[in-house]
Amino acid sequence: MILENLVSVRYEILIAVSFAVLLGIIALLKSSRRNIPPGPWGLPIFGYIPFLSRTKSAHLHITNLSKKYGDIFSLRLGTELVVVLNDAESIRDAYNRQELLGKSPHDCFSVFGWKKPFLATDLHMWQEHRRFVIRSLKYRGKLEVIVQDEIQHFQEILKAFKGQPIDFAAVLTPSLSNNMSAFIFGKRFDYNEPERKILDNNLEKVSKILSREDSVIFFPFIRHLPFLLKWLGYEKFYKIYTKSEEIFKKRMNEHKKTLDEKNIRDFIDRYLVEMEQRQKKGVKTSLKDEAMFGVVSGLYTAGDESMRSSIRWTMYTIASFLDVQKKVQEEILQIIGQERIPEFQDMKSMPFSYAVLLEIMRFNTVSALNVVRYALTDTKIAGYDLPAGTLVMANFWAVHHDPRNWEDPDKFKPERFLSPDGKTVVKSKHFIAFSIGKRSCPGEELATVEIFLYFISILQKFDVRFPEGYKPTFEGIYKSYYKPPSTKIRFIPKN
Repeated sequence: MILENLVSVRYEILIAVSFAVLLGIIALLKSSRRNIPPGPWGLPIFGYIPFLSRTKSAHLHITNLSKKYGDIFSLRLGTELVVVLNDAESIRDAYNRQELLGKSPHDCFSVFGWKKPFLATDLHMWQEHRRFVIRSLKYRGKLEVIVQDEIQHFQEILKAFKGQPIDFAAVLTPSLSNNMSAFIFGKRFDYNEPERKILDNNLEKVSKILSREDSVIFFPFIRHLPFLLKWLGYEKFYKIYTKSEEIFKKRMNEHKKTLDEKNIRDFIDRYLVEMEQRQKKGVKTSLKDEAMFGVVSGLYTAGDESMRSSIRWTMYTIASFLDVQKKVQEEILQIIGQERIPEFQDMKSMPFSYAVLLEIMRFNTVSALNVVRYALTDTKIAGYDLPAGTLVMANFWAVHHDPRNWEDPDKFKPERFLSPDGKTVVKSKHFIAFSIGKRSCPGEELATVEIFLYFISILQKFDVRFPEGYKPTFEGIYKSYYKPPSTKIRFIPKN
């Protein structure tokens, strides 16, 4: 029996390898007849992936390739052709094109047949849900109150440590998930709430597995090889994700039973009402129960890792440059004072603090390599051919660290975002905060509110310091997102 299984596995591997080689040969023959952007050679089947896997800083390696092959180059990742864009002009051009609004049909969710509107290849489903989510997030007044309320709880948590070094990421995670819980479910959870802890623990585990999501995107054939999916952790991913699914569905069913159209409590209520109204009118709509789960789980999980990394970088950076921290605190004292709760509109009156945030996001680009787009039809970029099915990746790190765009790009200089008199923020056309184009993240509004309010509220009440003797390094860790080094931070209560 063991021998039979081994022979079966070997047979599956042989078929998979042969199929991959055949696809590679066909792709190379097609490429030779087209004007594909130049780029490095890779290995059969695996393409350039083995060379990227040798480094912990894939974004830096790809940026170095752009210096050799140009702002637009191509490489094979697995069996797929990937075109990498390394300058703001080509990224804006590509990401606003109808032909490049696609998402790869091969991702970890598609393996299990799960419908995720924000990852959908169905453009109608994606567009309809994106419009609805953006409209829901436009209730910024309510969003702002949610974040302000959560920050008050978070400050009490920080105070309880009395200036001792803490794992900032660990205490930040439940706080950020509470913001989304309040927006989606209409309530925040206590940090020790079992259900919230399950969601956060599952989210942490799923994030680690998703860092290997490229296995299906770049090797689509493995979706048909169960033993490989199991080895890559997809079986574990399925079990973890379905546990979160049970909690989400439970909450959605509770909302259905207690729905009052005259008293909309949260996002789920708003979705249910909109779905029912469209169905009554006989409008063709993708707003359905199954899609609602995809949106709810996507909103809860998608922005968590990027938001957590962004806010962690604000604290890491401000603890590294104490002179900058002091100037931000002086501006807070002048504009807000020591007691008033910061508001998002304060940002307009705080040019230095705003410039510091922009420089932190440039200097430590969290989305260093943007999520890939998918060419729906044949198209061209800067004279190069992009065949249908080509994956397109934006290298935001290269844009933010290009000496053609920035003076001393590897130095932290908030003043680069200020007018000569220091009274006005001046944004560069080479600055890209989160994403860009028609398929950019619908949660960018919420992200901007959260980052500003956490940053200002913490510095209003605390001095941020590293433990004695720690020397900061800006050599972060890149896994899906660019994250700061793991070190404890001190939050010393002011006064």
